[in-house]
Amino acid sequence: MPSTITTLHTYDTVYSADSVEWCPHNPYQQLFVCGTYQLDDKEESPTSNTSQTVRKGRILLFEFNSDQNALTNRQQVETSAILDQKWHPTRATLSTVNASGDVVAFKLSSDEKLVEIDTLKIPNDTDGEQLALSIDWAPGGDLAAVSDSKGGISLLGDAPEGLKFINRWNAHSFEAWICAFDKNDQNVIYTGGDDVLLCAYDIRCSNVPALRLKNKTHGAGVTSLLSVQRKEHLLVTGSYDDCVRLFDTRSMKNCLSETNLGGGVWRLKQNPSQPDQILCACMYHNFSVVSLNSDQSFTIDAEYDEHGSICYGCDWKYGLAEGYVKYFASCSFYDHKMCLAVLKTEK
Repeated sequence: MPSTITTLHTYDTVYSADSVEWCPHNPYQQLFVCGTYQLDDKEESPTSNTSQTVRKGRILLFEFNSDQNALTNRQQVETSAILDQKWHPTRATLSTVNASGDVVAFKLSSDEKLVEIDTLKIPNDTDGEQLALSIDWAPGGDLAAVSDSKGGISLLGDAPEGLKFINRWNAHSFEAWICAFDKNDQNVIYTGGDDVLLCAYDIRCSNVPALRLKNKTHGAGVTSLLSVQRKEHLLVTGSYDDCVRLFDTRSMKNCLSETNLGGGVWRLKQNPSQPDQILCACMYHNFSVVSLNSDQSFTIDAEYDEHGSICYGCDWKYGLAEGYVKYFASCSFYDHKMCLAVLKTEK
């Protein structure tokens, strides 16, 4: 069925925008966050004559009233440059990872504002800065995984007293761009790196997780992973080589199918109201909506060309879709632009 995308709102984020996450929990499904990353010119250190790079960011909290088509920026939180964000799977808590190598957790207060509740720094085993690049929560919400710029993956526990570090291992020889739990088996973590590898680890081992898979089929760095909810044994990947690929996690030597979307695929977001539909951030091209077909192929449903810079962050609005109307937010980098759009499918 033909689909069209219409822009409802645009917003200047001032700093470069790279992450969007919509709150999945009632009664907060009208709220979403946009994370930003601003690289300042090198500034002179106050304690020496040397200069240092400053990476700063903001978390922008938005409210969208679909009945009135009204978008409101409710809050702006100053922080280190944001690389990724995820809402906790069972409660309205937001976890962010940043350029300082920190995981910072926020809760929503009674007046629907973000309040910082915890900070944990990812261990850095070598000299030099280490950026925390991505975060994902296990389906049960008791574990989180964080990837970093030195190729490491850190496993964290969600304890009553706050986040706790469990272990860290070297998964990739260059940046570990992405990590994701298997949504049907939280003992398995998938990782993707700039070394062109897709890996799978079993985390039940007490010390270093066991490497179950090292896949070399991608043509460039692996940048995005989506363990498909409500469909067992399916994993979708995105890569700098412009392709989305579908894997059967029981046999991952080769992919089941692949489609070139153009521009390098940075993020993949499954539509919560239509699980076969995926929103793709294609960095140097656009945002594309694709469907996963019964024959395990991909079909491009619609393309969104509103952004003029690197297309990084995107996510669907949760809650009941209004018939064939679905909302999503997207953001792009150098033009520091956030858009709220609606996808309409003809009946």
